[in-house]
Amino acid sequence: MSSVLGLALALLSPAAHASSATPARSTQSVFFIAKSENRNQVHYGIRVDEDCRPLGPKPVHGYWRMLEKGETEMAPLLGIEAPAYGLVDAQQVEHTPEGWRVRVQLQAFSERTIEIDVLRENGRCVTRTWTTVGGVTSQLDHVYVRLAWPFGIERILLIGVDPDGRTVQEVIRH
Repeated sequence: MSSVLGLALALLSPAAHASSATPARSTQSVFFIAKSENRNQVHYGIRVDEDCRPLGPKPVHGYWRMLEKGETEMAPLLGIEAPAYGLVDAQQVEHTPEGWRVRVQLQAFSERTIEIDVLRENGRCVTRTWTTVGGVTSQLDHVYVRLAWPFGIERILLIGVDPDGRTVQEVIRH
């Protein structure tokens, strides 16, 4: 599954950052991956200090939201899940005029970079995660994976919001 997911997600590319017309997200979940097999999701968060500065050389982390067990249940990713959901060890953190930018790569598509902007809005730390969805520079909201029976992937749906606030989607069929 991870190689197919990796191939499909390889279509993501670092985005030229758009205006703040797109909605911001909390630092707890900058984007997530949902699957058709159950309601559990893999979320990616970023650890920041009180000044919205990313903490340490690897501030972005993945974790499970175990929605099958309850709305607040969480669990760490297991080592066996790293090829599909884990992050490449190297993360680049840089200061920008607006705040901070962290570049990360998922192991499933390590040739591509996801850029996460961290800034302060209305007194709180918020994020925007940028990539290309359907050829449009967009804030990545989430990825939905439709699994095929008994094993494999039927399709992957990338979902984002363009700079004008419109939902954009890209279907990747296997």
